[in-house]
Amino acid sequence: MRIGLTQRVLFHRDRAYDSLEHSWYEYLQGHTLVSIPNRLCVPFPEIDLLIVTGGDDHPVRNQIEHELVDSMLSRNLPIIGICHGCQLLTTKLGGSVVSVADHQDSYHEVFYQDEPHLVNSYHTLRIQRSPQGATVLARDPDGHPEAWILDRTAGVMWHPERMTQPWIPTEIQHLLS
Repeated sequence: MRIGLTQRVLFHRDRAYDSLEHSWYEYLQGHTLVSIPNRLCVPFPEIDLLIVTGGDDHPVRNQIEHELVDSMLSRNLPIIGICHGCQLLTTKLGGSVVSVADHQDSYHEVFYQDEPHLVNSYHTLRIQRSPQGATVLARDPDGHPEAWILDRTAGVMWHPERMTQPWIPTEIQHLLS
């Protein structure tokens, strides 16, 4: 499968660089990975699935990601949002996010089919309301959504690619096969 991965924008010595975390290569081994550049007017590559990765907001990155998501949705191709990507998809599809103080640089449990799973947490926003029609797959101990799926689009608030034993709900894992 050809998987497109969005990239964060990093600055070094007043120059912008696209950046993809190395852990994606191991997590998605066996797939062909396509790094999506944060450049306007660059034709999007042909991919089978898009992963909107985690990382900080940047205006150009956000514009590219919104255009990519629109393109994938119009062709009914699968999309998975991770952390920042989940937040972007949640709001784009009519849900909402709010600030959260205790989820950055930590670990916490999420509950999937009433079973706890320990996940990492690097976000400063939480899902307040999942997209209309989405099925919430995992919740934090306070009951807030941490993973959801809507047709062939899904969001996960943690970073499975950074976990020693990567885990995402089965319904989302199926999008990767």
